[in-house]
Parts: sequence; structure tokens; C-alpha cells
Amino acid sequence: MAEPRTTLIRGQWVVAFDGTDHRIISPGVVVYRGDRIIHVGRDWDGQADEVIDRPYRLVIPGLISTHAHLRLNEGYRMVIDGGRRDFMRSGFTNYAGRKLAGGPSFQAPGEPDVAVRFCLTTHLLSGVTTVLEMDNGAPDKGETVAALAGQSGIRIYYSPSFTAADFRYAEDGRFLVEWDEAGGMAGLEAACDFVARHDGAHEGRLRGILVLNEFYTSTPALRHATRQAATRLGLRITTHFCEQLFEFHETVRRTSRTPAQLLADEGFLGPDVVLGHALYVAGHSLTAWPWPGDLELIAESGASVSHSPVAYARRGLAFESIPRFLRAGINLALGTDANPSDIISEMRMGAIVGKLVERDPEAPAARDLFRAATLGGAAALGRDDLGRLAPGAKADIVVVDFDNATIGPVIDPIRSLVYFGTGDMVERTVVDGRTVMADRQVLAWNQRAVLAEARRVAGKVWAGFKDFHWAGRTVDQEFPPSFDSWNGA
Repeated sequence: MAEPRTTLIRGQWVVAFDGTDHRIISPGVVVYRGDRIIHVGRDWDGQADEVIDRPYRLVIPGLISTHAHLRLNEGYRMVIDGGRRDFMRSGFTNYAGRKLAGGPSFQAPGEPDVAVRFCLTTHLLSGVTTVLEMDNGAPDKGETVAALAGQSGIRIYYSPSFTAADFRYAEDGRFLVEWDEAGGMAGLEAACDFVARHDGAHEGRLRGILVLNEFYTSTPALRHATRQAATRLGLRITTHFCEQLFEFHETVRRTSRTPAQLLADEGFLGPDVVLGHALYVAGHSLTAWPWPGDLELIAESGASVSHSPVAYARRGLAFESIPRFLRAGINLALGTDANPSDIISEMRMGAIVGKLVERDPEAPAARDLFRAATLGGAAALGRDDLGRLAPGAKADIVVVDFDNATIGPVIDPIRSLVYFGTGDMVERTVVDGRTVMADRQVLAWNQRAVLAEARRVAGKVWAGFKDFHWAGRTVDQEFPPSFDSWNGA
């Protein structure tokens, strides 16, 4: 067997890890052999098979998205600037419901292979090397996701999500929840079977995780079974949690406990749990529940929270707040949720919206969001070999082009990345020691073809919206365009 190649990357700034936190080396080098980093420093006097020397570049650890939907997100693209007011700012409820019980969803005409290929491409282009996928893997129970993740070279945590309920629209447009606990139990069993068959695939880059789709559409029995399965199999758990205002209020009304209190009482929470969103917790201004307790329970359990700032800011919502969660001792990670899958933009939105919420120009700081996208994500996944550039860590490395007018002069590379950077500036992504994106081109697929296919499929889905809307409205009727069409003077 041939010896693994040794590669040296030299940059103007290297974000190194000193064993406790990130540090800046300028200029600096990262050296990796095979799938592991062997040296980080100002220079290296060893031999390298390949030297990548790009002036005025920032070299950072691979970024980690702990909450993502690998789909074209046709629905999210429709509801920006609109949506039903009775859903209280929730976006997905505008298109998630089915017209008939057991009938097809709005996104049924989509083509999963096209969606997954497109989203994996966008993640790698923005420097995401590890992604936690949240979807149910329809129509082939996750086989497409597993295969395409392997082709792309990304690191993925996944098994098909499962739920005990479905959303449906009544003939008069009312939003209904239809329960099916047995279906949820069957979904959990299918997820465990998927993990048994795929965990460790693609040289260890595919790892299993149990994805309980939503706290709101789960039952105590399904949560208990999920917790037991995760403990028995040594798996982590993730779920959408407190992403809707009515989810918080209905839980309090039914149980006299907040969702966080309920999960703590049930023994569901733990250091192996990643709570997606956790927006509406005690103390959030829209809950009308000023009393403390939720953050303390989450922190005590060791559970992580994955924050996706962009999707919520588009609905006029804000996380309240990053400094509050950090002060409570909660591990905060970052997600890309819906398109665009640009985790650098998520960092910027989190920092700016967070400052507005706190009315504090100092907090959250750029370093808080960068940590969330690196060390926070690694901690959420239980990995001390990800999210850092240090000897022994996985060779997940991203090179960002700072030689442009948008970045301009740099006094602090992390603040420049968070406040001025975009995913388009990432020029190289390395996962597990393998270059999967170079010169802004994903190597697994033809990007132009991937984009063309995404446009074709999204157009097909939007054209069929009227067949799934409870009153037969088209996309333009339900979600009017920014400006009317015109044939010209």
C-alpha cells in the first residue's frame, strides 16, 4: 500500500487550535498526511508532496452545520416576505400540510437526487465539511442521501427522520395535526435499521444519528423509545425544538410545563442531544413566559442548541439571545437550515441580529459565531477531532480568498470573515484529507448541470402548487411576486 501523501497549505492567516481555543498564526501553515493534520505553525521544515501557497488567504477549520435540509427548499423560497398571519410567523406551515389525509405533499413532484446533489454542492462551496441532515429520505428511505453524500466527499450525520404526526389542510383551510404514533415507531425502527447498514460508510464519513423530526409532532412514547434506542445503540439524537410559537403555548396549555421542562422531566435531554432552533424558550419576548428555568435545564443536561439565524430573521424573528444561552453554559452550534446553504452568512446574521436583540455592540462577537460553526458543532456531535486545526485532528480544512475589495484591508481576520465574508470567497474545501472543492468548483459533479437541474425541478414543483393548495391557488396568487409582470411600453 502506498504511503499517504503529505500536503502543506500556507496562508496569510491560519486559525490554529491551542488545545483550549482558536488562535491566529500569521503567516502560517497547516500540514496534513492522509486524513490527519500533522503540523500547524509558522512554517515547516519537512518534506511535502504538494505545497498549496496562496497569498492573502485565510485558512480555517472545516465548518460544521448541525441543522440542514438537503432539499431545494421550494417552500421557503415562496414564503419570503409573505405567508399566513395565523401561523404566527412560522414559515413552513404555509406549505407543509397535505390537501388529503395520507395524500402527497407539495414537494412530491420533486426529484430527491437533484435536490440532495444541489444542496451538498452549496454546502461544500461555502466551506461546510460536516453536515447534519434532517429530512426523511423519501422516497427510498435515505439511500439517495447516503450515496450522494459518499460521492460528494462531505462528512454527514444522518438517518431518515421519523414523526408521530402529519400536517394537513381542511377544506376550509384550517391547519390540522393528524396523529399516527404507530407510524412514528415504525419510522424509528427504520432509522435504526438504516444506521445498522450505513454507519461508518464512505471511510467513516457517514455517521448515524436519530432524527426525531419535531418535538411538536412526537408523543411521550415515541420520545421514550427514541431515548432508549439512542442509549442502547450509542447514537446521538436531534429534533426540531420550539421553532413555532404555538408549539410553546400548546405544550404549556396541555401539560402546565414548558417544552424544555417536559423533556427534562421525561429524561429525554442529555449531552447526546442537539436541539434544533430552541427559539421559543422561557424568557423569549414572544412567549409571555418571563420566568427562568428553561436554559438552566438545557445547560444542566449538557444538550446542545443549533441556531440557524437566517431562516428566522427572514420571518422577522430573532434568537433571544446568543449571549444569554452562552452565559447559561449551553453549547451553541450553527445550522444552515434552508437555502442559501452559506454558513458564513449565518455567522454574520447571527452576530448582527444578536447585537440588535441585546442592544449591545459588543455581544455576540464575531468569535462567538465562529466558535459555534467550528468547536460548538464539534462538541454537539461529540467529536474532539473536528472544528479545529491541530495535530491529530481530522484534515477538514477550508481556504478563504481574502484578496478582494469586499474584504479589503484586514485588521482582524475573524471579524473580516464574519462581517464581510460570503461563501463565494471559499476557494478550497478539504474533507478527511481529500480535496472536494478547488478553485470554487466541486469536484464530484458539474456545477452548471447541477444548477440547471435544480431550476428545472423547482419550476415543476411550483407549477403544481395549485394542486395541493386547499383552495386551488397558484404560487403567485398565494405569494404575490415583488413586482407585477410587464410586457414593456
